[in-house]
Amino acid sequence: MITTEEIAVRVRQMLIDGMKITPEISDNPDYQRTDYTKDGIILVPRSITGEGSVRNGAINVNIHVPDIPQGVGNGKVIFHTHFARLIELRKQAMEILQNHYEHGCGYNWNIGLINPPMQEPSHNEHYVSFTLDVVVREKKSNN
Repeated sequence: MITTEEIAVRVRQMLIDGMKITPEISDNPDYQRTDYTKDGIILVPRSITGEGSVRNGAINVNIHVPDIPQGVGNGKVIFHTHFARLIELRKQAMEILQNHYEHGCGYNWNIGLINPPMQEPSHNEHYVSFTLDVVVREKKSNN
């Protein structure tokens, strides 16, 4: 039976094909973060449960955007969340991935939990995430 890791490969390709990727995006959807100075889209396959013919799983889509630095004097800098960019990238990704059925492959997904911006620990950036709730069905032959 197919796994969330295998489905994440398809999700990644859909995002690559459909996103308006610009040079500001360094991690053109990938599975780990490598450049914290640019926007990035990271896919995180989660568990898949069940032993029967229908199983449920999830894939997190994390969209990272560096904070906007603003000088306040005396060499101090304050970093502000770049809400507009976070919203723009999340909207693009959700439009590409919404309510997807892969004909003949035995799985589909719907957009589930949508999280607000969160600070990336130890980095001057925030990320938003949403979950693809995956349903996998055992493919049966018609022989």
